[in-house]
Amino acid sequence: MQLIDNPIIKYGFTTRAVPLEEMARIVPMYAPPRIGDLILAEVQDIGRHTRMEIRTGHTMALFPGDHIVGAFGNRYATDQYEGYVPTRPVEGCDLLSVGGVCGEVASQHASMVVDPTRLRILGLVSDKDDRPINQCAFGLSPYVASDSFESSAEVILVVGSAMNSGKTTTAGTLARALSRANFSVAAGKITGTAAGKDGRFFEACGAQPVLDFTSAGYPSTYMLGLEELLGIYNSILGNLRAANPDYIILEIADGIFQRESRMLLESAELRRSADHVFFAASDSLSAESGVRSMREYGLPLRAIAGAVTQSPLASREAEETLGMPCMNIERIMDGTLKEVLGTGRALEWSARDDVFAPTEEVA
Repeated sequence: MQLIDNPIIKYGFTTRAVPLEEMARIVPMYAPPRIGDLILAEVQDIGRHTRMEIRTGHTMALFPGDHIVGAFGNRYATDQYEGYVPTRPVEGCDLLSVGGVCGEVASQHASMVVDPTRLRILGLVSDKDDRPINQCAFGLSPYVASDSFESSAEVILVVGSAMNSGKTTTAGTLARALSRANFSVAAGKITGTAAGKDGRFFEACGAQPVLDFTSAGYPSTYMLGLEELLGIYNSILGNLRAANPDYIILEIADGIFQRESRMLLESAELRRSADHVFFAASDSLSAESGVRSMREYGLPLRAIAGAVTQSPLASREAEETLGMPCMNIERIMDGTLKEVLGTGRALEWSARDDVFAPTEEVA
């Protein structure tokens, strides 16, 4: 079947690393699909996802009968879906994420009262020689620095207690504070499920360039092996270092007990590369658990951040218990960050004192 260049086909954000000209034909699915296999599917029933984010980052409404191109992937989202790539050839599947990741829902949060959006699979997307396209074959190349290149970038790692604990807000706010202090900042998201919202937030906060696991060719990172995870990490970190920023901010999705987060944090390779760590906690108890874990890993923890800081009472409780600063958005922006990060760049920070004045946010 020929894949016609039809403007009404909606290409999911997850496919953005694959050149459109590579998508030439559609072939039947004869074998169990793999993570990253591209599919052409017809929307059958609208459920949880009424819209899909396309390659440009815009979201478009979905309607029954629409044709979309997405990619098979697993999803880990404690507040939404647990989903997996089918283990057999299938005629239908679920839309697992707004970015076009497809699979089969295994469980869902109680708040997901609507069934997932259901898709009818028309076939695997292939090249002109009928070879199925897998997005993992595209994306960033491993960056190998030349002997003469030395990056002075300090790496800030942002991890958290759970989904929606405030990791992305913390990472973006750090980027905003540093860029307003005239430091150059790059940012990356190492794990998660394909969607462009977090990357655009980092860019809005002053980070440039911004990369994530889809830049490295993956629709999601759930159930990848350590070698693949470290490949993504090193590829993103190396390419960001090539831009020679002052700071690189890297977010690891979900909580530290999540499989891939734990695997990365247990890796000596990742721990050696981190100069500073911020832990985003949902509450004071998860802050205590996170601080204890970061210390056991030997990571350079600088502060607690995230949702717990929305409560002054909970923040004081955490600070008094742990002897660790609890930094909300205002404290990150008002100059306190200089005291936390300034040791490695003392002279540079002192030259930027005048830019750390409180700013009024305008709606």
